[in-house]
Amino acid sequence: MVANSTSHEPEALLPSEFLIEASGVPAIAYFRAGSPGSPVIIGLPGGGHMARIFYGHPGSRGEDFLDHWLKEHGMGFIALSYPSDHRAFRRRLPDLTVTDWANAAAAITLEIIRTRGSRAPIVPIAWSMAGRACRAFHVAARRLGLEMPGFIALAATPPMPGMVPAEPEGVPLTAEGFWRTGNDDAGFSARSASFLRDINWRGKEIIGAAAYASYYLVNTPIRLRGEPNQRTGLERNSLLDTIVDLGTFAYPEYPFTAAIAPTRTTDARHALTDQATWGFLNSQKLFCEYSAASSTSALDGVWSELRDLALQLQTRLCRYVEGGHFFFIGREGAKQSALHIADLCKQLQRLQVTLVQLLSAESAGLQAE
Repeated sequence: MVANSTSHEPEALLPSEFLIEASGVPAIAYFRAGSPGSPVIIGLPGGGHMARIFYGHPGSRGEDFLDHWLKEHGMGFIALSYPSDHRAFRRRLPDLTVTDWANAAAAITLEIIRTRGSRAPIVPIAWSMAGRACRAFHVAARRLGLEMPGFIALAATPPMPGMVPAEPEGVPLTAEGFWRTGNDDAGFSARSASFLRDINWRGKEIIGAAAYASYYLVNTPIRLRGEPNQRTGLERNSLLDTIVDLGTFAYPEYPFTAAIAPTRTTDARHALTDQATWGFLNSQKLFCEYSAASSTSALDGVWSELRDLALQLQTRLCRYVEGGHFFFIGREGAKQSALHIADLCKQLQRLQVTLVQLLSAESAGLQAE
């Protein structure tokens, strides 16, 4: 059941935003319709940030944000901010799981498309921590009948715990139990200050310090981080529980995922590993699709094409944009990222068509033997 309201603390929301809820999980949503037949992009933000990183704040320049350039390509856009300690949320959900958020986000997406726009394929773009929801969102979207040709990771971490260094003492927490990812009592945390430098790395101020603190930063439900043992006393937070929540090894349930990665040393992990990490998961997904369609040997021609496809996936579904963790903010980065998103949407759709053709041909050949 989805509820929609803008009556609670409207001053906490921008004019383009509204509160919406599914399965007891609220979100702050932004919607812009696209051209008929074009995919609807679903923006999912990372740790410590609202989805405004995709569409900006009052007084910002539209061309510095992805939404402006996605519109130029005719694509619709839905951006969802997860429940945090932002003042617009009447209830606090510091123990929200990845699966719970993904289920709610998919249901909210369906409701927005149904009530505010025509049905169209959806392609989530997940930044940073939001990559953890890749598998869970795909499962929920498929269950709801949403057409989702694939997923796009923006410097995003997949549902594989252990990829983010864990602090021995655990992560800092607020009094309400949120992961302290926004500001501390003395002002900017060191994390937030480094992020602000990364946003404005070209030397031109895109987001000022006051606007960053007021409009973007929030503290985050700890389990959305996708790492185990992050808080003493938190139930269902072992490594096994985290793997189950993320669906780490449920390879058949993953979508095919394209990656847009940064280039700078300020985000070295994503710059060096995203192509290979998401490529590994795509290879596992391709094998699962093949296995589901065939229980014996494949036709020689089809098998050769499948092997070629497996070898091509890492480069076919990966792009780079100059910058660090926020490479998609700023006119140059936003424009280039939107261009890659438009191209990768087409690549993901073509991949689905190719697989249907190859695996259908294979199955037909096997039945004829």
